[in-house]
Amino acid sequence: MIHTFHKKSLIIAALAVTVLITPSCDSGKTPTNSTAKNPAGRLYVLNQSDASLYIYDTQTFERLDSIPTVVDRPHYLEFSPTGDFYYIVTLEQTGRIAKFDATTNAFVDSVTAPPAVQPSAIVITPDGLTGYVCNFSLPGRRTQINKYDLTNMENIGSFPAGVTTHDLKITSDGSVIIACNRYGDNLTLLYPGADTVTFVSIDPDSLYADDSNKYGPFGVVIDNKDSLAYIACMDALQVRVLDIKARRIVDSINIPVDSAFIYGPTLLAISPDDETVYLTTRGGNSLVAFDALTMTVKADIPLNTPYPFGIDISADGSQVYVSCVGEPTSHGVVQVVDAKTLKGIKSIQVGRESFGLRWRPASQ
Repeated sequence: MIHTFHKKSLIIAALAVTVLITPSCDSGKTPTNSTAKNPAGRLYVLNQSDASLYIYDTQTFERLDSIPTVVDRPHYLEFSPTGDFYYIVTLEQTGRIAKFDATTNAFVDSVTAPPAVQPSAIVITPDGLTGYVCNFSLPGRRTQINKYDLTNMENIGSFPAGVTTHDLKITSDGSVIIACNRYGDNLTLLYPGADTVTFVSIDPDSLYADDSNKYGPFGVVIDNKDSLAYIACMDALQVRVLDIKARRIVDSINIPVDSAFIYGPTLLAISPDDETVYLTTRGGNSLVAFDALTMTVKADIPLNTPYPFGIDISADGSQVYVSCVGEPTSHGVVQVVDAKTLKGIKSIQVGRESFGLRWRPASQ
């Protein structure tokens, strides 16, 4: 069920809670449904059509800054583990990767991706020196993961990936990168220390699954023990669970999506205790939370603004942040959900086409 290259060039058991985020998504003045103190931090929201980055204080939800991203169509943002820089990738054919100072938010440098590379996500090694960028190019051909020296923003290599790679994550020790191949029904496992790549099929009926499109793996999150990876399968309306060490799928859960315009599970976040997985359903306009131990749905939370996409969680696990893209001509919205009550506590109007967001502790 696996194939290695060396670098040369379940039915849902219960639906315990269903809640509705009722406030108007345009007001930005949603009353708080929880008496818990908001975690001290900063919320970074990318507005793709506006080419801007909004920064919010997550104790007051006041906007602290609005920054031009320099690069067009900013789609995804990631902080260096060392905390000194953050990087933005652009979702466009022959896209760019931009580097910003995390203290001053000043633009530092950028690099243009190789021709026909449409970068959609980046992961960064624990030392902050190297970045790996996936390629969300048009379906029908295998793509690659590009490697960058982030000190000088230089492309220093590439690795084979699957067909239309959308999302990728790296383990906390930097030993494994897991990437989702949207139109291949497989995962790319890249081992930076050895410069090797392994493909793992998530389709039990296909060995390599390059020609399969039943599942549509789109987003991934790794648990805090670096043991399991949860894969959002957009077409199968499932989350499938990868045992990282064994390199095989060991569990799955069906995800409720109630929409004639079916785009299922999209992107994911996991609680610090690894007990709850949260995911957006882009076409279902909802945030779903499920119990990672029992693999049962805890809540399917409808959202008022179309196309929930990006997702993150505060370090203490108390709040979940969801970027709702909205229509191309209207403002997007960030919905804030109390992780304990699984109810919405705030709705923040942001820019247009707000896909990516990240939460960061105020102390960093």
